[in-house]
Amino acid sequence: MRMKNLNFGCRRSDFLVTSSKDDWFIQCRFYEEGQDKPFTYRRKLNRFKSEKERKAIEKSLLQQMTELLDEKDYNPRTKQFMFQEGQINQYSNIAEALRQTLKNKEFTPEHKMNVELHLGRFLEALTNLDLGYLKIKDIELIHVKQTLESLKLSNYTFNKFKVHLSSLFTDLVDEGYIKVNPCTGIKTKKHIVERKEIFTNEELQQIEKHIKKNYPHFYNFFQIFYLSGCRVPELLGLKKSDINLEKSEFTITLKKGQLYVREKRAIIPNALPFWQDQMENALFDDDYIFSFFYQPGEDIMHRTYVYKFWTKKIMKEIGIDKGIYILKHTFLDKVEEAHYSAQIMAGHRDDRTTSIYTVGREKRRLEAQKQIQIKAF
Repeated sequence: MRMKNLNFGCRRSDFLVTSSKDDWFIQCRFYEEGQDKPFTYRRKLNRFKSEKERKAIEKSLLQQMTELLDEKDYNPRTKQFMFQEGQINQYSNIAEALRQTLKNKEFTPEHKMNVELHLGRFLEALTNLDLGYLKIKDIELIHVKQTLESLKLSNYTFNKFKVHLSSLFTDLVDEGYIKVNPCTGIKTKKHIVERKEIFTNEELQQIEKHIKKNYPHFYNFFQIFYLSGCRVPELLGLKKSDINLEKSEFTITLKKGQLYVREKRAIIPNALPFWQDQMENALFDDDYIFSFFYQPGEDIMHRTYVYKFWTKKIMKEIGIDKGIYILKHTFLDKVEEAHYSAQIMAGHRDDRTTSIYTVGREKRRLEAQKQIQIKAF
């Protein structure tokens, strides 16, 4: 009698179909660790009277019984699945395990969306390479690397995929489902870092005049964004209570992957008039200072409104093919050109730069920001 190995140390015999007139059934012997005798897993078809009907049911029932034992880890003796559906274990399918791990991650919505996109493409490629059958315990570096290579990604995107997948595999290692993160041994690919575009002074003057004349409600946002070095979502998340004009400071929430950090930033002297003007219309502490129509209000505005406004009202109308984040790059370039530290103004949290500050060092950074003099347009 031929035996098939199942998960959790179980085995089963081949299925036997008995098709006598009086007794028609499908069965196999189910063996499990800790049990002296095998369990007979049997399903009868006697209630179906005609042979034609029995033949039709026999095929689907055999398929169902095979799937329950071989793929879903069903124990016919206890009539239970050996692990609950949705619970990860070392025998879980690779796709199921990674998706469930991502579901449990506390990422920011934007970051989670990026990881979901990369994971989806990775799993699709894994299936195309006929590797979709792999259990999480069987996944190795070669499987991940071959799958990533098959996607023919740019070096930069390859590295991004690897980082996102590695964060998921790290959790599986922590839970003991796998021993080694298969992404650890995959080398990071070299890529050329292109020099970021910046606006010329003439372009800045043209944009400033266009906004002031045609879209004055956007003017304060334009100047504050340009002179802050912040990201768009960071400004849109600012409430009146986050801003201290007396100290020339504001507090943003940095959202980077899994990291949420509250960090103080300085209002540089050239930007102060725009902050003061914007704050005059903020009535309550919980008001976002840039709500809809770029005016203070109780509702947070999504960053896509800003991007679309810039594309339609600025780029297309003026004829300048540069996105709004070129303002940030331009400001940081001018900060560096004036011999200030662009890294400190931008507030990057990289281990090689400004990573972890002591309290005294953080205060010195903030005071240094307040001394920056960059001309507003």
